[in-house]
Amino acid sequence: MRKIIYVDGTERELPAPVSMRELAQLIGAEALDTVNLRHLGEPRHVMVVDDQGYETEVIEHSPMHTELRPTRARKPLNVKATRLYHANCVPDTTHQIVGDVAIVPDDDYA
Repeated sequence: MRKIIYVDGTERELPAPVSMRELAQLIGAEALDTVNLRHLGEPRHVMVVDDQGYETEVIEHSPMHTELRPTRARKPLNVKATRLYHANCVPDTTHQIVGDVAIVPDDDYA
């Protein structure tokens, strides 16, 4: 499975692997991050998200532990992508996915 999930809920199938640069263009992102979608089984799939979809603040817990805490969404909520994300999280996770995302096999980039 390879597809784009847009914030309006529509989806676009991707017929073949594309580069990370192309994925960034397809979802309107300058920097990317990935989320493992273990619940989809094998082959492993990842959700490619806009790493700058949220404004963040830096929290220094110790010299060896720094946290980036989201403070405000820069893009609209993606309900479908958030459901996929929550399927892999601990119960009561509240973080939401914003912006368009890509779902691709991890093997495309491993």
